[in-house]
Amino acid sequence: MNFRLILATTAFALTLPFNIAHAAPQMLGLLADNALPLNCVDGTCTVEVSAICLQEERAMPAWGTIYKPVKASQVSISGTALDGSQISLPIGDIAKIESERGSWAVTISIPEAPVIARGLTNPALVLDGRVALTAIPEAGDRSPQTATEIAAAISAFEKSSKKIIGGNAAGMAAANVLNEMINTLPHVALEEGKAAGGLWQKTFRTTETEAPGMAQAAKYFQQCSHELLLLKRSTIRRCLEIGHDGFVTTVNQRYWDSTKPGV
Repeated sequence: MNFRLILATTAFALTLPFNIAHAAPQMLGLLADNALPLNCVDGTCTVEVSAICLQEERAMPAWGTIYKPVKASQVSISGTALDGSQISLPIGDIAKIESERGSWAVTISIPEAPVIARGLTNPALVLDGRVALTAIPEAGDRSPQTATEIAAAISAFEKSSKKIIGGNAAGMAAANVLNEMINTLPHVALEEGKAAGGLWQKTFRTTETEAPGMAQAAKYFQQCSHELLLLKRSTIRRCLEIGHDGFVTTVNQRYWDSTKPGV
């Protein structure tokens, strides 16, 4: 993976305007194939999730754009109850979903109250299939999403081959590895003298890279390890974000190309 190309791509994205045209931004698609652990602090549980843009022709969302799932029932949390049973709670209607860094990821937040009320341990976000998101409409949108556009975007997303955007697809698996590290970073102690403070080992409990995407992610990770030795969380996170967003950009372009006749 070309580290400089990823850096340039992300730097360009950081200069994009904040939806100054007041047109509805792209729909997004969430691609988590596994449960994602939630981090609950001060009454709120959060997790970052990888995403792709489902509408190439529409503008990238501004940072912090609020989205909602088209089908709220597809978003839930799971956890272990006090009696040891596994519980699943739908939270699509109460989740706050905000775009992160454009269309490459979203942060999903929910109140901790339902987790506490059920006494859940190890709470995790669970997505039922491919989850399509639409931005909350704003007053004055000069080009709102139409029902036809939404239906077409969902249909293409749901029909797309796993080889193109599935969890083990080229690039997507590596993005998921880096996403897991992004979610782990704020909650572990870093160790002096180790690249990124030993974050890889603390996230995956192994140095092996045989799982899908790990070798590709590890190769990228090593490319910026000289910066990661500084143990600055902001520097480590930025490196992970750049790599993640670069991998997702490749996946997204492949997805767009797959929806065009003759490409």
